[in-house]
Amino acid sequence: HVAFLAPEPLRAGHVIVATRRTADYLFDLSVSEQAALWDCVRVVAERLRARLPCARVCVSVVGWVVRHVHVPLVPTDAEGQMPALAGPPLPAAAALALAARLRGER
Repeated sequence: HVAFLAPEPLRAGHVIVATRRTADYLFDLSVSEQAALWDCVRVVAERLRARLPCARVCVSVVGWVVRHVHVPLVPTDAEGQMPALAGPPLPAAAALALAARLRGER
């Protein structure tokens, strides 16, 4: 894996951890490749938190913009310093139907 400062950082210390092997989709990696990636992410996040310092290191893996598996790490000190991934509320009936579908009931 390789870790480098983000060229367009959300905050100072924003680091990207990427796989050396080119892969388009996180879940195309083998279980052992995913484990190795997250082990590296943990080490880099711990280092960021210790050396900057910051309250938390946030993670957001989206998977569409850059077609190479990577994990952005953003040092933060307060809520709102990392873009949210929230949409509008899901109506209760739609949530129940979706949950049933994901369980394989429909």
